Amino acid sequence: MDLLISLLTQWRRRMLARQAGAVRQAVLGMSPEQRKQAADMTLAEIQAAAVLPQPHLHGDNQSSLYRPWSPVASTAAGRVTDRSIQLRQRSVAMWLAVVYHETRRASDEGLVAVHREVLGILRELKDHKVAERAERAWFNAAA
Repeated sequence: MDLLISLLTQWRRRMLARQAGAVRQAVLGMSPEQRKQAADMTLAEIQAAAVLPQPHLHGDNQSSLYRPWSPVASTAAGRVTDRSIQLRQRSVAMWLAVVYHETRRASDEGLVAVHREVLGILRELKDHKVAERAERAWFNAAA
C-alpha cells in the first residue's frame, strides 16, 4: 500500500510541476495590468478556499471528501493558454489557489518543491511593479 501511495504522490508531483511551468509561462506573458488583476483574483480565490473544510477541493462541483485532489487544477492548467485574457487570468487564479492549498501542508519533498514553485509564481504576480519600472527605463533609454 505504501508503494501505491508513493507512486501516486510522484505522479501527482510530476503533473503539478508540468502544470506549474505552463502557469508560469502564462503569467510571464501578461502585461503588468493583467498581472495585477490576476493577483487580485488569486488572492480572492485563496481566501474563498481557506474558509472551506477541504480547501484543496475548491471549485469542484462534485464534493467527495475522500478524494486526495480534484480535477480543478488540471482543468485550469489546460485553460491558461486560452486566447481570452479573462479566462487565462481566472484559470491562473484557480490553479494557484487549488494547488496552494493542496501542497501547503505536504510532507513529500516533491510536493514541497511544487509549493515553493506556487509561491514563486505568486511572487511574480505580486511584483508587477518591477516590470513597469523596466518598461519605463527601456522607454527612457530609447527616447
